[in-house]
Amino acid sequence: MSDITTLNREAKSWFLLIFLGFIWGFSFLAVSISLESFTPIQVAACRITLGALVVFLFCIIFGEPIPRLKPADAKVWKYCLGMALFSNVIPFCLLSWSLLYVDSSFAGITMTMVPLAVLPLAHFFGKGDLMTKGKVLGFSIGFLGAILLFEPFENFTFGLNDETLTPKLVCFLATLCYAIGSIITRRSPQSVSSFTFSAGALILASIIILPLSFQFSELNTPLSAKPILAILFLGLIPTGLATIILVYLVKNSGPSFMSLVNYQVPLWAIVFGVLFNEEVLPPTLLIGLVLIFMGLFFSQYNKG
Repeated sequence: MSDITTLNREAKSWFLLIFLGFIWGFSFLAVSISLESFTPIQVAACRITLGALVVFLFCIIFGEPIPRLKPADAKVWKYCLGMALFSNVIPFCLLSWSLLYVDSSFAGITMTMVPLAVLPLAHFFGKGDLMTKGKVLGFSIGFLGAILLFEPFENFTFGLNDETLTPKLVCFLATLCYAIGSIITRRSPQSVSSFTFSAGALILASIIILPLSFQFSELNTPLSAKPILAILFLGLIPTGLATIILVYLVKNSGPSFMSLVNYQVPLWAIVFGVLFNEEVLPPTLLIGLVLIFMGLFFSQYNKG
């Protein structure tokens, strides 16, 4: 009976992992659609606020507390603030803005750099997570793949005259933010449950982003059904529900299993971008993606 239970748990974990890759891969296309009626900061504000409501309601239903407003929890709130800024507010705004200029499939591919960017950060700021020969090799291969995403040999200008150069750099800055957010989450107090920590971070992110969205943006185009549905999807599914799934997978299957989602997200982003946005991928992007995947493999599985 225990073997059957274990198999059922593993099957459930694999299903949730694939589902998570699917919805995160679709989120880039959803952001592109939402930008038809909303500004980048409004997209970020709406998805963060809706996501916070989902996680907060989940905590209430299942009896998970949020951090208390007491001096004893000041350290917890400090780490929640770090996660709010680097895992939500800043990267969501950066990605939303960059998707005004680059394809959703490109943005999805850049997300594969997050676990590679974590490697050097974890070496200096993590807890005993030092660089090994395998990690250095993986990071080097992945970095080469990242360079190819900029189509460096296009007209021999190395992309410097490309009008999408800045948006592409902004995508990579977003990946760096996610990597920093990951380190902050790793170093957060272990006495607080993952759901409590996530709820606190999303609540703070909402408090930060909502006033900014009202102050620095206004609706420039009439609202239509597609952008509104895209916003609702982004907040409720890839931000709110995905947080709950992520916590479940980390708790039940471990962070290494959870890291496999990084192989899926760009593939789904490419599929949706090509099917629904008629995006065309240059050969250098595909070669770069393969190299990044190789870098991920060597960094995670090489024992050297």
